[in-house]
Amino acid sequence: MELRKFKEKNPKKVGIIVFTISCILLISGVILYRTFAIFQVNETQNMIEGNIQDEGDIRFMVYIDDVLQKDVPSKDSGYSLDTSTSYCENGDLISWNDEKWSVELKNISTTKTKCYLKFKQIYKEGILNNAIPDLMNGRLVPVVISETEGPNYYVGNKGGKVKKADITNEEEPWYNYSNKQWANAVILKNGVADNYKPGDEIPEENIESYFVWIPRYSYVLQDSEDIFNSYSNIKENKGQQADVQSFYNSIGGNKAKDNGFEIEFGSKDKEISTTLLSKGTSIVHPAFTTFDSNGFWVGKFETGYNQNSDGSVMPASAESWNKEGAEKNNEESTKVIIKPNVYSWRNINVSNAFYTSYNYKRELESHMMKNTEWGAVAYLTHSKYGRCDKDNKNCEEVRINNVENYITGSSSNFEPTCGYTNSKEECNYYETINRLYMDGGHSNNYYNQESRVASTTGNYSGVYDMSGGTSEYVMGVMQGKNDNSKEPASGRDKENNSGFKGPYSSCKENGGAGENCNDNTSNTTGKGWSSSKYYDLYDYKITTIEYQRGILGDATKEMGPFYSTYYKSDSSSSRIVGSYNADLAGFVNASSPWFVRSGSNRTGANAGIFAFNLNHGNIDSSVTFRIILIP
Repeated sequence: MELRKFKEKNPKKVGIIVFTISCILLISGVILYRTFAIFQVNETQNMIEGNIQDEGDIRFMVYIDDVLQKDVPSKDSGYSLDTSTSYCENGDLISWNDEKWSVELKNISTTKTKCYLKFKQIYKEGILNNAIPDLMNGRLVPVVISETEGPNYYVGNKGGKVKKADITNEEEPWYNYSNKQWANAVILKNGVADNYKPGDEIPEENIESYFVWIPRYSYVLQDSEDIFNSYSNIKENKGQQADVQSFYNSIGGNKAKDNGFEIEFGSKDKEISTTLLSKGTSIVHPAFTTFDSNGFWVGKFETGYNQNSDGSVMPASAESWNKEGAEKNNEESTKVIIKPNVYSWRNINVSNAFYTSYNYKRELESHMMKNTEWGAVAYLTHSKYGRCDKDNKNCEEVRINNVENYITGSSSNFEPTCGYTNSKEECNYYETINRLYMDGGHSNNYYNQESRVASTTGNYSGVYDMSGGTSEYVMGVMQGKNDNSKEPASGRDKENNSGFKGPYSSCKENGGAGENCNDNTSNTTGKGWSSSKYYDLYDYKITTIEYQRGILGDATKEMGPFYSTYYKSDSSSSRIVGSYNADLAGFVNASSPWFVRSGSNRTGANAGIFAFNLNHGNIDSSVTFRIILIP
């Protein structure tokens, strides 16, 4: 049965109702009340409407912090309806519409009843300075994810069971960033109403997507080797390196393990600085200033493709889905799932990935993750609120997802020690698993507690798949011409492009280093671009090593200095890596104008949350995408 809303039928006759549903009078200690509007069920319009008849009225008692009131709290008061203690005497279910700031009832059996509305203060962690999670008018359901309980279909050391959170409980808060507990929320699948009370388990088959809240923050620019100048002169690290630790030692230690980013949370009303002054300056991360938001929701996992046709969001069995079924170069927002233990959506070009994300939940400002938004998650991870200790030292890496078949939420059960070799040697083993919910000899699936090392927090509240798994396209693109047009590139050439309209970056006519493209210097039949706020644009360069083009906060140029190195197991080719965990560091160029992040399941120690590389923007069987929601 659908929710039925309280609505005025004739406001001139029933008086001013707004959201003051009842008037409560206290006379000599005796509680009297009279409803401003009397309601009865209008079955024709399937809605409870105002009526001036005495029969069929619904009366409300409003409590704020258990004290009887004359009015409901205002929308900006910081209070929320506590649905776990609010009730109607005839058993009707109560919910609250945050957008319209009105009460809603479900399962109306009679309209002659009294309802008790209990409002409580929403929990707010002080350190966030009001950059608190926004549940987007009730469209997201707040959840906590158990560290010690998991679904029945997985046996062993399991975790990951989802329960609805109590957003008013300060004793057991649903998030605590000081304790590395990030806020999580889910979107339920179509047709499933949020009838859950705090503490109720939400079955996995009712969850369409998981999201994690990234609060608005400012960060202090690291005092690395001059990030404000060019890094075009790559430092050579000659000689064979036995493993990554030897490489760290050869460059004087791994800076990423020495100190984390200094971060201060704050809402839009608490700005520190948005102008670069000097090294050591604290600036608001640009991922938040573009949309002027107090934070954003990031997909907890790489985007998956729903291989069912009946609207269900779970595989019928571990064998019923396969990785080939998630290779679709289509714009299909209805097929989006963001869940653990599903196959990442791959072989999709950037334009289809973008519009799939854009139209997924348009009312929630959904869009494909930008490069700067990736950086915002990376910097928060590399802080005392993520994988660093309480002193912002001794930062741990996010463990690689090394499952070759691109299963979300998975984790390697060991730390890779050598760079990309494309061979299954012990220092760089990648796992072949052909069934979901399975552990491998060198990997663990999400429901195994051991997978938590692949989270940005080291526990189940963090973001997964940000190291390895599937490389991820982000909306970070180089301009397509070597001029001042500032027009983003469609891709490299006619055969290798994103599907967006725009110039090809490799054409000599556009200033590129490729062949003459003659009449095919641009894509004129592709999809149009949306607003420029949905992508990060980078200056045109032919080579991949001019890192000064990076945007502060996008986790590119700030990851320097950069080194050209190779490893003992693969001395035939070198790789360019950054100073943070020796992650890949390939900047976009005329040949490949689109950014990809994280590295793949075979990238070994060079994969990571700070890894960045380049691609054409076209379909790729090892590249996926991620979705963002903005309040």
